Parts: sequence; structure tokens; C-alpha cells
Amino acid sequence: MIMHMNIMQKVTSIFIVLIAAAGMSGCNGGTQPGKVGPRGYEQTRRVITFGDAMPMSQWNDPCVIKQGDRYVMFLTSNIAGKWKNVLPFRAESMDGIHWEIDTRPLLSLGKRGSFDSKKVETPSVVHFKGRYHMYYTGVGDKGLRGPLAIGHAISEDGIKWERASDVPVLKPTGNPGRDWNGYHVAEPAAVVFNNRVYLYFHASGARKNGKKPSNKSVIGLAISDDGHHFGRPVQVLEQGPRYSSDAPERYAGYSTPSALVVGTRLHLFYDVIATRPRWTQVALHHAVSSDGIKWKEDPEPFLKREDLSWTRSEVRAPTALYENGRFRVWFAGHDRKNLLASGIGLIEVSLPE
Repeated sequence: MIMHMNIMQKVTSIFIVLIAAAGMSGCNGGTQPGKVGPRGYEQTRRVITFGDAMPMSQWNDPCVIKQGDRYVMFLTSNIAGKWKNVLPFRAESMDGIHWEIDTRPLLSLGKRGSFDSKKVETPSVVHFKGRYHMYYTGVGDKGLRGPLAIGHAISEDGIKWERASDVPVLKPTGNPGRDWNGYHVAEPAAVVFNNRVYLYFHASGARKNGKKPSNKSVIGLAISDDGHHFGRPVQVLEQGPRYSSDAPERYAGYSTPSALVVGTRLHLFYDVIATRPRWTQVALHHAVSSDGIKWKEDPEPFLKREDLSWTRSEVRAPTALYENGRFRVWFAGHDRKNLLASGIGLIEVSLPE
């Protein structure tokens, strides 16, 4: 989900000095062996790091697609050193490891009073009916305390973008006490399936019967025949017994999904939210489906925040491609004690197909 920027506000001037001294302009953060998880994996790589390409840039929200033989990543960062303003950018790579980031934002902030006036986050891009479609989270003047909604932009080449509309394509109902999507509708995950756009997203409403944590985060789905007009959204995945709200971690549910078609089946990647001792994304999980509505979750996560030194605080926002019989999953993370090491990583992992 969207990183809580109060963490970033604690960055002091000493970080600026360190970045300047280190000359952090490259895109490859090196490699780091990972622990053997439930599924097993060989290594992870931190491929984009704090300060790459732009001073004080906190890179987040990766979405990776292929254009010919090139990997293209859509990702976000704060702009001009302002933690409250976030925009999407584009990066290219020949191997998915070494990235060149274009420092020109793909979209501007929405005008004052609009649903996306403060942040344009979590871009998800698909090619559909001859054009590229970007779906994104819009954060308005009230910031994360206000309702979040999903916007839509279009492009002929995936480089030059324009908003399809100044109003969101999906928004919350405004009744969190009654509806699963009453408070937030955010973090889109678009995929082309059965010649339609399946748009998965994070949604939140109030937990019933006054149970804690008070907010319940689920994955919803809306479907479109043209990429812009979506049918009535439905809830398709909520936290399972592995992540009970009664657990000591007080799990709130799931966020930042991404979707991928492999053969005839859909794969969903998402992160897990814990609320104790604080709201935190703590693990990356995977589920598979034949129809995109009924999902079978893996019994265990494929990556936890404690598996890597630079994700000790949070691990989030997975996006995947399937290559050579394995999933390549890019993800974001950070360690509050060492924000200079935060960024975007890559893990190669075998999961149920």
C-alpha cells in the first residue's frame, strides 16, 4: 500500500550530505543473498535504491511489463524533495536488474481540489485494444486521511500520457460502516483476461461488530470492455486464517495487488498488513485462480520483511512476470533505521502455476 510518509519526514539533513557524498546516480543496488523461505529461492537483488537518478528520491510502487525485448517499469517517487507530493515515472532495462530511470514525470498532479491533487501513486499499466492504459491511485487534498480513488490515463507509446478523465474510474461508496469499499478504493492491478480489463484493487471499510483492527482491507475486482467504463465492483479476496485479525499482529488484510496471466490461469500477488505495533506491510503472498474471482491462496508467504536486511520495516507492492519456469517478482521495501538502503528489489521464485 501507500507508504506512510511521516516516516520520510524524519529524514534529516545528514542524509542529504550522505547522498551527495556517495554520488548515488546508478540504478543497480547490488545483490544480497536471501534466506530460504517456504518456497525456496536463490537470491534477491535490490535493483533501485534511495536517491537513484534524483536526489532524495524514495522509489516505490513498481509495475513491470515487457515491450519487445525490454523490461519497462512504471514506478513512483516523491518530487523535488517534497514527501507529500508523489508522481509516476518510467524506467527501462534489458535484464530486469540494471535500470535507467527517466526523471520526467509521466503525469502531473491534479488541480487543487481534485481527487489526485497531492499524489499520483501505484501505477498499473496494460496494453489493451491498441493503446496503453495506466490506472493509478489518486490522493487528494486531505492526504491519506481522505478517501482514495482510482484514476485512468492513456498513451499510444507508453511514454507520453494524458488523463482519460479528471474524475476517477472507481471510487469508494462513502459508507465504510456498511460497505467493504466504503472508505478507500486504491492500488489498482490491471490485467487483460478474456479480452477484457480485469481491474483488481485494494479496498477498505469498517470491520463488523466493532472488532479490531477497525479497518478491514480486501481485494476487489471491476471489469471493463473498453478500459474506461467499469461494471459494479465485487469483493474477491479477504484475509484468510493464516492472517487472522485476532493474531498478535492484528492483521488488517491485504493491499497493493498485481495480477498476471500464465496460460489459462490468473495469478495474484499482494502484500499483507499488520497493525500491531503499527500499521505495516509485513509479507508478500500469492494466490491462483481459473476465473479471476475464486482464489486459492498459498499456505505461506513467499517473502517476509525479516528475510532481508533492507526490508526490516516493510515489504510491499509486488509485481511479477513469468519467465523460464519461474516468477520474477519486483517489490518495494525499506528499513526505518537505514532509509538510504530502501528501494525496489527483485526475487526469482517458484510458485504454484
